[in-house]
Amino acid sequence: MPHPIVKIASFALAPLVGATLFATAPAAAKADDPFSVFKISNVKYTKKVKTGGWVKYSFTATNTGPHAADYYWIGGTLPKSVDTKKKLYWSGPKGTECDWAGREFWCWTPHILEVDESDRLSVQFKLKKNARGWQYGEVGAIAYDVPTGAGDLDRQALKELGLKGWIYTKKIRTLAVK
Repeated sequence: MPHPIVKIASFALAPLVGATLFATAPAAAKADDPFSVFKISNVKYTKKVKTGGWVKYSFTATNTGPHAADYYWIGGTLPKSVDTKKKLYWSGPKGTECDWAGREFWCWTPHILEVDESDRLSVQFKLKKNARGWQYGEVGAIAYDVPTGAGDLDRQALKELGLKGWIYTKKIRTLAVK
């Protein structure tokens, strides 16, 4: 059984320890703010499609600051019934390159996106012939806070290094009918 003085000391010191933990929390939260915040707007998409038909997503990603975005991707997640055996077509700013893995597609541009500048992306894909009901997808942007000299790393390497990344997306739904 602990000595009574230990109990008294722990009750006396508990508020002090708790206060110091909460006093340092706002400073730590301030350091986690992203360098570039994206706003996803002008989202247009196919509302209703026949099974096996073409679906088109288009949207605008705007950098609202506070700093320029030099390491970011625009893209999203396609519905579960996307036909991965068919091609994916996209159009975006000049020099845009895209990568499609599974249901995810992400595109990057060779330029730096300054504050209040935006990129527009359009993606067209085909659904499977057995697609039925609501098909859900997401479009948006991923922004990373990359230190100087690490600009040529891919997304997987950034995750392995533990660099902070923020995802800004909007949900989309398309009705597949027979």
